Amino acid sequence: RVRGLTHRYRTMRLLLLNIVTLLIASSYGTSRSLDRLKALRFPQDSRNFIQFYPDWRPFVNAISVCGWIRDLGTSTWRAVFTYNHAQREMVMLADGQYIEIFSSARHYNNKFSVPKGTWYHGCVTWSSSSRAHRYYVNGQELGSQQTPSGKVMTTGGPLTIGKWGGTSGGHEFGGEMAYLNFYAKELSASEVARMAQAGMCSNIAAADENESYRAIKWEEIVKVERSGTVIDLYVGECIGSIIEKAGVELEESKRQLKEAQAEKEKIEEELSTKLNATEAELEEAKAELEELYSNVNRTWDWQVFLSEEFLNKTFTREHAQLLHSSWDDVADSLVGIHITDEFLKLLALVDRVEDRPWSMLYSENYFNEVFTREMADRLTSIWDGISEKLVGVKMTKEVIELLDYVTDKTNCGNGHS
Repeated sequence: RVRGLTHRYRTMRLLLLNIVTLLIASSYGTSRSLDRLKALRFPQDSRNFIQFYPDWRPFVNAISVCGWIRDLGTSTWRAVFTYNHAQREMVMLADGQYIEIFSSARHYNNKFSVPKGTWYHGCVTWSSSSRAHRYYVNGQELGSQQTPSGKVMTTGGPLTIGKWGGTSGGHEFGGEMAYLNFYAKELSASEVARMAQAGMCSNIAAADENESYRAIKWEEIVKVERSGTVIDLYVGECIGSIIEKAGVELEESKRQLKEAQAEKEKIEEELSTKLNATEAELEEAKAELEELYSNVNRTWDWQVFLSEEFLNKTFTREHAQLLHSSWDDVADSLVGIHITDEFLKLLALVDRVEDRPWSMLYSENYFNEVFTREMADRLTSIWDGISEKLVGVKMTKEVIELLDYVTDKTNCGNGHS
């Protein structure tokens, strides 16, 4: 049962790390690898260390080494790192016990107040121009020490992390460290303070403001071959911070997506309203075109205006009404009757509607013709849509002849319109 729980724990831990890796890749770019999230534990044993020969040329005239340290050791002189131990070029011990550059050393343990087992930000800076190394803890300068004039860093030496000096050296670290980076410049007090105040997790979640000077990077150090037992671990606070930040960003993305969806729906609604209005306009235009087409194909009987009711008179709204309504009740009754002069005179005599324009039937479209259903329809509807437009026009012979001419279909083929 214990084995099963252990396997289950390891599986869940691996799953969590995979999730964190995806969050880092998605939130901060693929360059934010899982290696940058790692911390290293150095059990207190002289066999547990990392040693390699880096390119030290960028640091000849200036260097700053900063990282997060958790001291768990019990022995004295616990070395975080040393460079070129034979020449004692650079040494940094835990808990401010000892900082040395070019054999110029200073002890800071009387000023160091961080409780054992607590993570703290430690930083050592130096340049040949300032001729001094300075030591910072959690962004505060604890002091400085002058170095010999004219001295610069030599290249080609070994960098040892986790104990003092070469393979036979002692003073093992016995603690944990994370994000230890080597910068090819002397960082200012304000730069160190900002780095410390941002917190240890900021090294993962945000770009380093001195990235261009970061010549030896933590994510490269954790890949170097190790001696003894140097253990990978992951700082829970940083994992939680990344997940929390990713959660905040996810909620913000949801909010933006919701706003975009609402904007999309608003645009769709506006487009739908405009489309409906356009369709209504198209229907109206279609109706007007159909009416125009109907008018173009209609046989206009302009000769009716030669009758005494209209000739040489200004066409009025009463005339327009007369054209529409005069025939509504009698046109169907005329179907089948031969329209002659005698018949029209008789109708005009007996018609109880005094102002019905019987003289309109003297036009060539009706006179001496047998009245048909088509004639009845034309008589009652031919003037729909046009009679109102004639209001105010004086119906002289010249006007009537002009209207008759321009609406005659036989003239359309001769280039007239």
